[in-house]
Amino acid sequence: MTPASDTAPGENPHETRATGADAAAPEPALQALFEYDPADGVLSWSDPSAAARLLGSEVSVAAISRSDFAQRIVSGVDRARETAFDGAAQNYSCEYQLSRRAGDAHWVEERGGWLGQGSNRRLIGVVRSIESQKRHDEHLAWLAEHDELTGVMNRAQMRVRLDQSLAEATKSGGVGAYLLAGIDDVGAINADFGFDVADEVIVECSRRIAAALGKDDFIGRVAGTKFAVYVANADSARVREVCVRLLNVIRERVIDTKRGSLAASISIGAVETPRDAHNAYKAMACAEAALDQAKRLGRSSWSSFNEKTDIVTMRRRNTHMSDVILTALNERRVRLAFQPIVGDIGEAPSKFECLIRMRAIDGREVPAPEFIPVAERLGLVHLLDRRVLELAINTLVACPNIKLNVNVSMETVKDPVWAEAYLAVMRANENLARRITVELTETQVIDAIDASIEFVSELKKIGSSFGIDDFGAGYTSFRNLKALDIDILKIDGSFVTGVSSSRENQLFVRTLLDLARNFGMKTVAEWVENEADAMLLKGLGVDYLQGYMIGKPETNPAWLPAGAPDLGQPTQSRISA
Repeated sequence: MTPASDTAPGENPHETRATGADAAAPEPALQALFEYDPADGVLSWSDPSAAARLLGSEVSVAAISRSDFAQRIVSGVDRARETAFDGAAQNYSCEYQLSRRAGDAHWVEERGGWLGQGSNRRLIGVVRSIESQKRHDEHLAWLAEHDELTGVMNRAQMRVRLDQSLAEATKSGGVGAYLLAGIDDVGAINADFGFDVADEVIVECSRRIAAALGKDDFIGRVAGTKFAVYVANADSARVREVCVRLLNVIRERVIDTKRGSLAASISIGAVETPRDAHNAYKAMACAEAALDQAKRLGRSSWSSFNEKTDIVTMRRRNTHMSDVILTALNERRVRLAFQPIVGDIGEAPSKFECLIRMRAIDGREVPAPEFIPVAERLGLVHLLDRRVLELAINTLVACPNIKLNVNVSMETVKDPVWAEAYLAVMRANENLARRITVELTETQVIDAIDASIEFVSELKKIGSSFGIDDFGAGYTSFRNLKALDIDILKIDGSFVTGVSSSRENQLFVRTLLDLARNFGMKTVAEWVENEADAMLLKGLGVDYLQGYMIGKPETNPAWLPAGAPDLGQPTQSRISA
């Protein structure tokens, strides 16, 4: 999360809900113990039936020669295994694929060691199936680069590929185009037919767009209803041709769904590269502006980026939002909403997550997604982080029996000046800081691990706790988990919603819980929306629950004294541009 922001289930479901490539379900543990006698060169199995299942035999296998077993190992015998069997090494461990039937190769792990002396010396080994683990690892590797629903590249990989293509085009003098295609009015499909049907529309649109591209072009899903397309070797005429072709391929025939046939359309924003954008960041920003312009023209429209007009529009928008955010800070219109976190169903909450809100001049409450991204882009997010911390500390002063979770942005963490200022506020309120858990999202931590480790280390010295938010959305290594000294793992809500009816989500949650227990961390399940999910999660061993079933975020909860947390703010100072 960006500073104290939250995404409620259902606000943007398509980025987290559905599944594309199926993760392999772990199969029951399959292993067999053998004893190897170097005198006769035979592996004798303690459980012939288990050995038969492992080797894919239809009859029990009591023994097999070393050479016959070696022939079943795909791509040759591991050197460490061979050395150990020859008696030149005491212990060994290896992984390999075992050929069980024609065309059936199965991943196993083998460990063994020598026991006894002289003629009684025997090698004892265990062969264990790790096929499901390997498939799971492959699935995670696939997810690192692909969108789970559609199978096309995800946003991060699209940005990498785009930067590479733009660098190559700049070096060679080539031309291309970056297109941003947004499906029109998916919200109406969600409302009228449900999220599952909307997912079907998104998948079919991705297939049609991909099928209409050339061999050197590529596509990625960069938001819930938006697809990015890079068109190689494209001058202005070809950009127009491709945009019109993509518009037509979506609207020329209806999309068949389980709820009937639906008509769909897309709008497209295009930017020519590297002429108008020489890197991925600028290309994406320019295409977004062009898409906004196309949507103003109506459904099934396209627009090409024009620097003279659109840059002015973006500057005006940024200037306006900068004034709005700074004014809201100075006029104390930045507020906290508190969402309860409980240890069990029906428990009276004493722990809450602080979620940032902004009250507009007309009294309307502005949700975080409307101003946090702009604040990050304009370099104002540090001020919002500081304000959230101040309000949290004031709340703790007024309410001595509660604990709070606050979110901090990576922009603050990796900036030495702002990070130190943030920590200084915590040190000045050390007794209160012990009741604060500071959260960073997993994807932010991965992007700046060294800065994260240093920041967390200083937090822990003060006595605060540290949590990883949206855990499971990224791919943090075990080494990084250990180095960060994490107290709380908040399981990404996409794996929590509907967990009682999703075996895949249950398996994923179990995996994360086992990981957390091994590292001595507590766990929080977000986006808990119904009792069935809550009961299952507690049964699996989740420590805390958070979500709309437990309680919605409130800016003025009954437990908060009148005037708090705006009264008695020793650390706040007036903000200026």
